[in-house]
Amino acid sequence: MTRFLALLAGLLLVAAVALINPIAGVAGLALVIASWWWRPASVGAVLVTIAALAFSDVGVIAAAATGLVATTFLLNAAVLHAPEGVVPTTIPSVGGAVLFTIAAATAAWVPVELIWAPLAAPILVVAIYALLVSGLSAKGPTVEEIPLDEDAVTRGL
Repeated sequence: MTRFLALLAGLLLVAAVALINPIAGVAGLALVIASWWWRPASVGAVLVTIAALAFSDVGVIAAAATGLVATTFLLNAAVLHAPEGVVPTTIPSVGGAVLFTIAAATAAWVPVELIWAPLAAPILVVAIYALLVSGLSAKGPTVEEIPLDEDAVTRGL
């Protein structure tokens, strides 16, 4: 199933690039095919896609959808050579990709006229992400909560 999803996402990625720039589509197809044997080629295919999006005038929805397909391709292409039982498309990974795509598209539609907003946006996104993830992480016992061994204390250990 992982090979099928990697192939499907790779073909969708090539189709998105070929619609924008046919020459980049050929390069993307070559890299998607090479990613079956050489895993870093999948990163090259996504970089070709990013370059094609950067040098063309596509809308927010097209860029977000292409980014979601690129994420799916990278998730599945990364485990083509992984041991059996490794599943890249779990509910948290897919949910995170979809939610961050929605967040990015929503942020792109917000009309901001501040000249420093592009500099503050990545810092704000990382801070919000860290805040959300810190709430999900398990809290271990602190030094004050660990019970002391009285014999170890008297021996100086």
